[in-house]
Amino acid sequence: MILDERNGVILSGAHSAKSKDLVKFFAIVLMLASSAFAWPWSSDKKSAEDEARIKDSLLQIEVRNLQREVETLTRIRMQKADSLEKLDAKHWSNRYAESQLTEEHQNKTRELDGRYSKLSTDLGRVTEEVMANKNVTEEAEEKSKSEEIAFDALNTQVKLSIEKTLGDVAGDYPVGMNKRLLNLKRASAEAEKNVPNTIAAVQGYMADLLARHEVTYTQSYGAELSQVGTRPDVNVNRLRLGTVFLGEVANDNGDVQALLRSGALQGKVFEWNANLPTEMAANIKSAVNQAGSVASAATDAQATIAIPLDVLQNKAIKNSITDAKELTWTEEFKVFFKKGGIVMYPLSLVAIIALLLFLERFVMLSYRGHLGRRFTKKMDALVAEKKYEEAANLCLKKETSLAMVLFAVLNKVNDTRENAERSLQEALLREQPKLERRMGLLAAMGTIAPLLGLLGTVTGIITLFTVITEVGTNDARVLAGGISEALVTTEMGLVIAIPVMILHGLLSEKIEKITSELYVQSTSLMNKVFGKESK
Repeated sequence: MILDERNGVILSGAHSAKSKDLVKFFAIVLMLASSAFAWPWSSDKKSAEDEARIKDSLLQIEVRNLQREVETLTRIRMQKADSLEKLDAKHWSNRYAESQLTEEHQNKTRELDGRYSKLSTDLGRVTEEVMANKNVTEEAEEKSKSEEIAFDALNTQVKLSIEKTLGDVAGDYPVGMNKRLLNLKRASAEAEKNVPNTIAAVQGYMADLLARHEVTYTQSYGAELSQVGTRPDVNVNRLRLGTVFLGEVANDNGDVQALLRSGALQGKVFEWNANLPTEMAANIKSAVNQAGSVASAATDAQATIAIPLDVLQNKAIKNSITDAKELTWTEEFKVFFKKGGIVMYPLSLVAIIALLLFLERFVMLSYRGHLGRRFTKKMDALVAEKKYEEAANLCLKKETSLAMVLFAVLNKVNDTRENAERSLQEALLREQPKLERRMGLLAAMGTIAPLLGLLGTVTGIITLFTVITEVGTNDARVLAGGISEALVTTEMGLVIAIPVMILHGLLSEKIEKITSELYVQSTSLMNKVFGKESK
């Protein structure tokens, strides 16, 4: 709008300038015309008047033009003033609207600030509550985890105790073993569940302990079906005094067997013995029968019965109550060999190989290394008579190491001493390895034997401690007995190694003797044949 007004102003000014130029142009034309018509006929005075009138006319025209311009400018000014008033009014209207908007914005801002402050306060309070609840939750989780860990530890301890007891049952007192195994299996199953029932597992475990103690501190007598021992599934009369004595008498033929406590590398703690001496079996049978009589007679329930068995029931007394027969040396060796375990087989193989090597070397050295006096005397006689060809033929017939070495010298009798010495050295180098062959292998057999014995001992001790770990024992005699059995292989290894090393030394000495004799006889023959003419 302002631009349009300005354009209007510019257009009005241009129009007034053009009108003014036109007025001047017409005035000049008029003056020239009047001068043209007046020049020939007018006077100077008239000309001056005309000029004055023309000037007045021009001035009037110029005044009118100026008036019109003033009017135009006044109108433009008025238009501008109106425009300015309108703009000013619009400006103030806009200022008022802006003030209204600013006030509304400030009101909204104050309202939002209030709401923000309230929300901030609520948020802080809620955050504090959340943190407090989080702390409570974390404490509860930690407590829950701690209790869960303690529960798992307790359940693990219960499982380990049950597993250990299950392992011990196999070598424990056999009476009531089946019932104990079932109870422990049920307890183990309760402890192995996804959600373990530790209380039920502990109850089963404690019930087994109570049952075991009940067997230990009670006694019983009755007709049973024997499920253990040398004759299972046989009707017997059984007398039990705690875990100290258990004797059975068969109803069919009166056979007697007793349960003894023992210790062995295989982990046995209790084993049956039916090979009792005749007197011992008769006493046990009498005691069992007397116990049956006492049990059937209510009036004599307090009678005392003598049990012919040592209450300690050590392994040492087992041998004294066993009706053992005297073993032959072959049977004793079989028992000894069996105690050594699987390592006894390679030890036996080493012993056989060493024996064969010794025999082969002994025969070979006896033949190849034979140093006959008759041969040497005959050889000396032939050499003294310079019958070298006959001496060489004699050497070829003997085929011993000495004959081969002497033949090497006699074969070069017609050559120089230097060539004879070379031939002698070659012969010695050929014969010496033949004499020393397989001696290193024989020495290796003597070294391997104690190492194999030590291997068997280590294997036996590992087996012993494995059994002790699985079965457990409080008897030091069991440990000592297991170690003594493990040392059998070391003993066997030394028994093999010592003779082998002695035989190796004897053969080595024999070889050294033969070698020395070869050097002596060959050097002697060399000196006899060549003398000092070599050089």
